[in-house]
Amino acid sequence: MEKTNTGRKKIVIVAIVCALLAAAAITLGVLLGVYVGKSEDARVDAENSYRSDYFKLLDSLLDIETNLSKMKIASTQAMQTELMLNTAINAELAGQCLNSLSQGDYHLEATIKFCNQVQDFSKYIIKKIDYEEPITDEDYELLDNLHSVTLELGTKLGSMQENMQIDGYYFVEAIGEEDPFADIVDDVAEDAIKYPTLIYDGPFSDGLDDPTPHALKGEDVSQEQAAEKVSEYLSEYEVTGVEFVSVCTGYFDSYLFEFTTEEGKSGSAQISKKGGHLVMFDLYEEMIMPTYGTEEGVAVAERYCQTHGYDNMKAVWSTVSESELFVNLCYEYDGIIMYPDMIKIKVSLQTGKVIGFEALEYIYNHNREDEVDYSVTVTEEEVRALYDGKLDIRSVRLAVIPVGGGTEKLCYEVYGVFDDYKYFVYVDAEKGVELQVMQVIDSDDGELLM
Repeated sequence: MEKTNTGRKKIVIVAIVCALLAAAAITLGVLLGVYVGKSEDARVDAENSYRSDYFKLLDSLLDIETNLSKMKIASTQAMQTELMLNTAINAELAGQCLNSLSQGDYHLEATIKFCNQVQDFSKYIIKKIDYEEPITDEDYELLDNLHSVTLELGTKLGSMQENMQIDGYYFVEAIGEEDPFADIVDDVAEDAIKYPTLIYDGPFSDGLDDPTPHALKGEDVSQEQAAEKVSEYLSEYEVTGVEFVSVCTGYFDSYLFEFTTEEGKSGSAQISKKGGHLVMFDLYEEMIMPTYGTEEGVAVAERYCQTHGYDNMKAVWSTVSESELFVNLCYEYDGIIMYPDMIKIKVSLQTGKVIGFEALEYIYNHNREDEVDYSVTVTEEEVRALYDGKLDIRSVRLAVIPVGGGTEKLCYEVYGVFDDYKYFVYVDAEKGVELQVMQVIDSDDGELLM
């Protein structure tokens, strides 16, 4: 999609607007420290990369603010849809820039979460327009709050440009220090910028004021006990050293560690204070040549989940980038795939071992202890008939997907091929209407959904 705002370069955005099948690449930036090498070339490259993401972030925030402002007065459904679609795309791009920036020692979880909420709210409004449902006063109130937060965030981040031009500010030098960028991030994390309430925060959200990590069970563990957990979760690596870094606070508390292995490899791991559950880990490993195949890698990911207490997890998506396999696994309940309850795993196809893990979506959304009564009024045969002559259907199964506005729906997931293109279609199991149509796109980084 093209942006035509005067005075700015046109940017072509490939957006993966998919809340249910998130991009397979695992974002573990909150755990990583930026590597500033001895080489001056490496420092320059790192600084240029950070600055590029910073200016792209500003550009996206400006577009979000402009579209939300226009939305306040737009009166036709066509214009409202266009504005909300542009907002969703720019929120996705802003999130990608923040993910890249978070590879430094900046903790951007709150800001990334806000961008995700803007995107989900935009899709929620688009869905209401599609269903010819009215946009309520409450919706407009939330939209106004989003606009205010975006404007304040963009203004504060934009003020850094003077520091960069006059004071010689450098991201690679300021990392880990108190600096304007870190101060802004801290303000967001500490609610200096107030988030709007009732914005979609994933399925089963109680709202931003009280999000609950449903999957965290058990008694609190100490820092020492959490360090022992690191060795347990990484038992196949023969961990020789675990060093405490900090306590991560937010919607739940966790311990952040750095570790080293017998082979001299290093990485980071995050263990929840409540119950000592594995939240994330990332192992830094140079990729050379794959010796394992995709099916073997998927089996490794599923086995890792089962071994470490994440039961009934089924691989729903995988893609390969160089010698790394990225796998999305979702909880399977009574034969139904629960996309909100997702874990993302990275497997080395060189060693056949898990080298990355992230369970935030699962931790927040997994609350399936009680039986759930889903309404199914449309049959699989009726769904197949919808695409007779259009798709070479390869599979049909039931799945629960998030649809925005704090809700989820049971649907049929239809996977098929047409004209050499692969498609995933999601059909409401109660009303028989299409909720999502996605196409699989081949890219240099593997297969993407858009």
